Amino acid sequence: MIRLEGVEKTYRTRRGDLVHALAETSLAVGANEFVTLVGPSGCGKSTLLKLVAGLVPPTLGRIHVRDQPVEEPFPDVGFVFQQPVLLPWRTVMDNVLFSIEMLGLRTDSYRDRALSLIELAGLAGFERKFPWELSGGITLRF
Repeated sequence: MIRLEGVEKTYRTRRGDLVHALAETSLAVGANEFVTLVGPSGCGKSTLLKLVAGLVPPTLGRIHVRDQPVEEPFPDVGFVFQQPVLLPWRTVMDNVLFSIEMLGLRTDSYRDRALSLIELAGLAGFERKFPWELSGGITLRF
């Protein structure tokens, strides 16, 4: 399902210094396998996930998801950031449908699915609320 072959990631800082965020990494994850990445802050866990999601390109190596090379984000793969990334001027429903809009798809076709995701997150009844109107203890995850 997911295959990394000799993947490395190096970032260049604004001052031009190189930061090696991920050393040579190879990994294979099969379908329906559950994998946990554990390590101290700064060891490359988030960088590895960004690479697999196609949010940043590797410096070296190859990444495949479902036997397809990862060259950009897949439209059907989601990514949950550590900090909530909600647009404060959009309602809960509009935030959930944002990626559908960015893909150029009709949001009306996805409203029922979005509603079920909102329910799954325990936010049924809050579809028309703005992020600042929600309790700080609730985070949207889909």
